[in-house]
Amino acid sequence: MLNHTKRRIEAGSAGGFDLWTAEATEPGPRVAILGGIHGDETQGVLAAGGIATDETRLTKGRVDIVPICHEAAFEADSRTSPADQGNMARVFPGDPSGGPTAQIAHHLYTEVLAEADLLIDLHTSGQSYDMPFLAGFQADSSAAESLAKRAAVAFGAEFLWRHPDRSEGRTVSVVDQAIYVECPGGGPMTPSSVEDYIVGVQRVLAMMNMVAEAPPAPAIPSIRVTGGGDLDHDMISVHHRGLFVTDLAPGAKVEPGQLLGTVLSTDGRVLEEVNATGEAWVMAIKRRPPVVPDDLVVSLATRDD
Repeated sequence: MLNHTKRRIEAGSAGGFDLWTAEATEPGPRVAILGGIHGDETQGVLAAGGIATDETRLTKGRVDIVPICHEAAFEADSRTSPADQGNMARVFPGDPSGGPTAQIAHHLYTEVLAEADLLIDLHTSGQSYDMPFLAGFQADSSAAESLAKRAAVAFGAEFLWRHPDRSEGRTVSVVDQAIYVECPGGGPMTPSSVEDYIVGVQRVLAMMNMVAEAPPAPAIPSIRVTGGGDLDHDMISVHHRGLFVTDLAPGAKVEPGQLLGTVLSTDGRVLEEVNATGEAWVMAIKRRPPVVPDDLVVSLATRDD
């Protein structure tokens, strides 16, 4: 992008991160783009790195990009830090006196997020879940058309997922207007999934009149759904130890009473069946079969009218 510069932000013993900044001569909105909040989510890292070095002309405003936010987790190919097992997506706005993960979150907040008008947080489903291509944002059902909602719509994902409540500790909880995106991950990374992220960001910047040209809108409009997006809480749990077996695909539509999955014993006995209570779409599925009581296995979202 026009006039992009790179500088290193150090966070003491916690390490640090590279910050890329593109700033136009004409003032305008400030957008932050993050990749690698979770170290096992690689599409966002490659997409953010590509955006940071792209030569698209920024016509106004400023864009701050951190391709790899949590370098220790990224090097370990892990959702959490090997230093303190910290999950960076649970500790914002961070703590300068806290553990390694909280220290980096503090620097990300103070150096990148505190002045941002919009955050675009590039996640993927990683190694723990299967998820469809989605753009999520927080807004009450009675809220007017917010910048976050317009950005999520412009991104052009398969699903537009509105969350009624804000989950504390997330990156999107410390920036008033924020979106995050997810796509299938954990296995081989396809070039098309990275390109989807780059094109989605370009659409958002064009919607905000920060670049001159916008990629075409998707041929199929997003499916609009709503529900809690906290995968630590807003999922269906099981009650038995065993193996969770399912035929569900991320993004699948399910009907009331439909079988979502079965918990089996290792000798094949059915210990528990998990069923849908109403019409919904599958937004996340636990990737690995082994489960214990209270493990979360499926996240569903309902139509957003």
